[in-house]
Amino acid sequence: MGSGEDVGSTMSGSGTGTGEEGGTAEGEGSSGGTSPESGSAETGDATATETGDATATSSEGTTEETGTGTSTGTGTDTTADTGTDGGSDTDTGTDTAADTGSTGTGTTGTETCRYVDAVFAVDNSGSMVEEIAALQNVFDAFPAALLDVGNGLENFQLGVIDGCAESPYLHDTGDAMGACDFSTAANYMSSDSTMLQSEFDCVIDLSTDGYMGMPDACSGNNDDENPDIAAAYAVSDPAINNQNDGFLRDGSVLFIVAITDENETPSPSHTPQEVYDMIVAAKGGRVEDVVFLAAAGGSDCDGAYGSAEDAVRLQAVAALFEAEGQGLFWDLCDGNLEDAFDMALALIDAACMPG
Repeated sequence: MGSGEDVGSTMSGSGTGTGEEGGTAEGEGSSGGTSPESGSAETGDATATETGDATATSSEGTTEETGTGTSTGTGTDTTADTGTDGGSDTDTGTDTAADTGSTGTGTTGTETCRYVDAVFAVDNSGSMVEEIAALQNVFDAFPAALLDVGNGLENFQLGVIDGCAESPYLHDTGDAMGACDFSTAANYMSSDSTMLQSEFDCVIDLSTDGYMGMPDACSGNNDDENPDIAAAYAVSDPAINNQNDGFLRDGSVLFIVAITDENETPSPSHTPQEVYDMIVAAKGGRVEDVVFLAAAGGSDCDGAYGSAEDAVRLQAVAALFEAEGQGLFWDLCDGNLEDAFDMALALIDAACMPG
């Protein structure tokens, strides 16, 4: 038998095949197959000892084999060989193998998210003093808890913004301290910073000049109390590719927190569905890579954090994420903002684990 590259074999008659993988088959019929061996078209009686990978398709099935085998038969064999052939190979018949070996190996791993990019969008009106103080208390335990989600994050990034969607730029300036000088040299923080707590304390003291000391474009007449829209704009073009460039990473879970004690008057005007769509689009249309926490009034109340209006509109935005298992609405009338974050962390943990 010669050497060469064949693309297939056509066999008819009867034969027996035995291979190193423990499979033997006998029968009659016809089969067509490809065998990575070396050879040419032949007619006659032959015995072949072969080493290589083979795939045989017969009237009884298809088998992929790797090993050494011997086959005998009579007839015509046209074979496309790319392997090593130790003799002549003329085989006619039904050649199937009942293998006890395997044709290959594969690995299935557990992949979890490595990053979270979090946006805290907070209404900065004068009535939010209690809520902002509560948020500062929550942050004491938040970094360690967030880093522990999934199988453990590599890091997270955190941006803070007020409720002015007209200036959707993550803040790097605090009201009292001025420039917060984040370790990232950008307008967002990283959990890698050894000064993360003091950086957050600086920027959560919200300023209407929060981005590079430049005044917000809002008038202060209810147009600065739209944290969900501000967050959506912050992670969308043009801001995400300019002032907020580098914040949103591929492969991260986007965690948005929107807090207000008002029932929003949307400015710019957007429906809840449009806000939802903008946020999801920021993650390539994958809502499973988003977790949305809204904290606002579930009714008109005087609660643990002072008065709050029934935030009907923000409830509607949160409901769209809740319907996908990716959101939560927390009633500020009940206080206990730390419980809201615990529940949101559970959603982030679920988002970070494979389905």
